[in-house]
Amino acid sequence: MAKITNFEDWLAGVNPHGDEDIYDLYNSVSNFEGSGRYYTSKEVKNDGYEYFVKADGFEDELHLDSDETKFAFLNHVKTTYTDASENDIDKWYEMKKELGRTD
Repeated sequence: MAKITNFEDWLAGVNPHGDEDIYDLYNSVSNFEGSGRYYTSKEVKNDGYEYFVKADGFEDELHLDSDETKFAFLNHVKTTYTDASENDIDKWYEMKKELGRTD
């Protein structure tokens, strides 16, 4: 298992697809927990925190070496994979769920 630091390379390998998968990835990293097929752990280092993101079905893990890198990753996920207005991914996901509903 390799630790990848370039999140664009990692995302290309993981290939997140679908609104729920994107939302799970975002939540996992935001809350450093398991969500869907993603799991994020947070470790303390001398000058802050670092984060490790794993995805089911993909051997390599993403290493985010600081809070700044974590926020850059989250922003990249939001701008690349969603059309969330006002950068509110929760509202975006709720709207996508509502639009997908058939009553």
